[in-house]
Amino acid sequence: MSSNMGLLLTMTEPPAGMEEEFNAWYDTEHMAERLSIPGFISARRWQRDCKPGEGKYLATYELTAPGVLETPEYLAHVGENFTPWSRRCLGAATVFRRWACEQIVPGNRSPDEEAGALFLACGDVPAAHEEEFNRWYNMEHLPLLLQVPGVLGARRFRATTGSPRYIALYDLADANAPNHPAWQAALTTEWARRIDELTAGCEWILTTWRAYR
Repeated sequence: MSSNMGLLLTMTEPPAGMEEEFNAWYDTEHMAERLSIPGFISARRWQRDCKPGEGKYLATYELTAPGVLETPEYLAHVGENFTPWSRRCLGAATVFRRWACEQIVPGNRSPDEEAGALFLACGDVPAAHEEEFNRWYNMEHLPLLLQVPGVLGARRFRATTGSPRYIALYDLADANAPNHPAWQAALTTEWARRIDELTAGCEWILTTWRAYR
C-alpha cells in the first residue's frame, strides 16, 4: 500500500421526496458501516444550497491508505454486497459521483476537525501542461490560500477512479473564507491566469460546502 493517506469522496443527491429517508440511512446505517471497516479513520458529511441535480451532499472518508478500497473488508460492503437499504437509497439517487484518491500534498495530513465549512476544487489539466499545473498549485496557489484568514488547512489529492482527477480540499472556519480579498487575489496572479487559460477546456467543480447539520 502507498505510504500516503487515502480519501473516498462522494457527491450525492436523493430525489426530493426521499431526502428524509436518504439522510436517515446515511446517518444511522451507512456512516457507521463504513467506519467499521479497517482503514477508515473518520468521515464527515457536508451540504450546500444548489439547484436540483447539481449534487446537494458531499461526504469525505479519510483512509489510512488508498489501498483500503481494494481490501476484502471493504469489498464485502459494496456492489452486490450492499445492504437492502443502501441499494434502495443509492439506486434512487439523482446524483452519485465517487472519487477514490491518494493524498499527494502534503501526503499524510488529517482534516481539521474544527472546520465548519469545506471548499472543494476538483478539476483537470491537459497532459501537456500537467507538470506546470502541479508546480503552480504546490509552489504558489496552495501557499497563498493557506495564508487567507479562515483557512485552517489544505490538502491535494489525485483520483485513481472518478473524474476530474485533481482534487483540493480546504478546511475553512466558515463558508465566508473564499470571499476574503486575499483569496480572490490568489486567483488573479499572473501564473493563476495562465493556468486558467491552460485548463479552460477541462471540467472544474469549485464549490463551498457547510458542515452537515
